[in-house]
Amino acid sequence: MKGMSIIMLISSNPTAIQSQTWIIDTLLALMSIKNYNEITVSEICRKAKLDRRTFYRNFNSKTDVLDHYITTLGKEYLNAHQQIDVTNALATAEVFFRFWQSHTSFITNIQKSGLSNFVFKQFTAFTKENIEIFTDDKLPQLVNKYVYSYRIGGFWNIMLTWITDGCKLSPNQMATIFQEYC
Repeated sequence: MKGMSIIMLISSNPTAIQSQTWIIDTLLALMSIKNYNEITVSEICRKAKLDRRTFYRNFNSKTDVLDHYITTLGKEYLNAHQQIDVTNALATAEVFFRFWQSHTSFITNIQKSGLSNFVFKQFTAFTKENIEIFTDDKLPQLVNKYVYSYRIGGFWNIMLTWITDGCKLSPNQMATIFQEYC
């Protein structure tokens, strides 16, 4: 995690913002050494040096913290995606792999905790809200529905395999593979 710069803030109160950042950072740090299911709110609070009331003023549960972080990642990805020519399939794929390459530890920890499907569902929900960047206006709506599902699932699973393999190929090489063979 890169600190407050990518955190989608829940509050404009500077103290609340700092607390939210500490809670998110602490959960992510704990996930690098423990399974998500073994982490408690008490442990997050203890490591973040915050009391439980502060936690619950900002989040409803540790799942809420994870949801918040995933939403933040989705918005960060959308920002990266909007910087390119979306009609260029190679550039679109490269942005996807470059983005996730910068979050490999998060994905590794999610996989370790058995939460890949949870994150995929959140990612899918986010992309549905921004479906126009994943579909083709030239295709009939029914066909677009299937193309969208294929693209989202294909990108996600290829990314998981790539990260599991240690990102040995560059984002450009992965994008080329995706463009040529998928």
